Amino acid sequence: MNRLFQEIARKIEDGTFKPGEPLPSPADLAKMFGATEAEVQVALSELIYEGLLERVRPKPTGEVRVPPYRLWGTLGGIHSITQEARKRGQKPGTKVLFFDFVPAWPTLAARMQMEVGEEVIVMERLRTVDGEPVAIETSYLPAKLMPGVTKEMFEQSGSAQSSFEVMQKQYGLVPHRATDELTVVAVEKREAELLGLEEGTPVLLRFRITYSPEGVPIKSSRALWKFRAGYQMDLTEE
Repeated sequence: MNRLFQEIARKIEDGTFKPGEPLPSPADLAKMFGATEAEVQVALSELIYEGLLERVRPKPTGEVRVPPYRLWGTLGGIHSITQEARKRGQKPGTKVLFFDFVPAWPTLAARMQMEVGEEVIVMERLRTVDGEPVAIETSYLPAKLMPGVTKEMFEQSGSAQSSFEVMQKQYGLVPHRATDELTVVAVEKREAELLGLEEGTPVLLRFRITYSPEGVPIKSSRALWKFRAGYQMDLTEE
């Protein structure tokens, strides 16, 4: 997450940018924060995927705003992408696109019940089923609960590629329940290329917080799903 992401997120958090009101143009934001328009666009894309902003009008206008409201729902079970694919006789695949340790920003800290600035692991992965890209998943994991974790742990084949598998077998972190937030967004350029879509194609954006049996958040994630992947999520615990 770049500096600009953090600064715009703070403006949203303190109410400078208000819900339902358009943000200044990328050119004006670039002047405001002493950045380039390209840096602004990268930060805006990340903020859109984080759910802190939404795109109101398509390009060339490219207007974005803080969402006027958000809808949350509680789901009764949790399965990993790897489990779901294997259950249907399909071959899951994963490619780690990004892996780093970063300080938690205010909205993530609140989501994960941790202190602002506390270290989290950010991992972005391209998920495939039978070789076809179906989702881009970004996971946020509390670093204090996973000492010694490495990128290589999530690059295994078979069931070992599941983050839940690593969490349970390596660190004893058992997923017990999850809350999901689902919405539809227009996919941005970089993610469209990774998923094999045209920029602006509607995709499903799913936020998830996974809790331990003690009610402690052990993973927060966001995932962009292709509608035409023919892949269903069964969220009933067996």
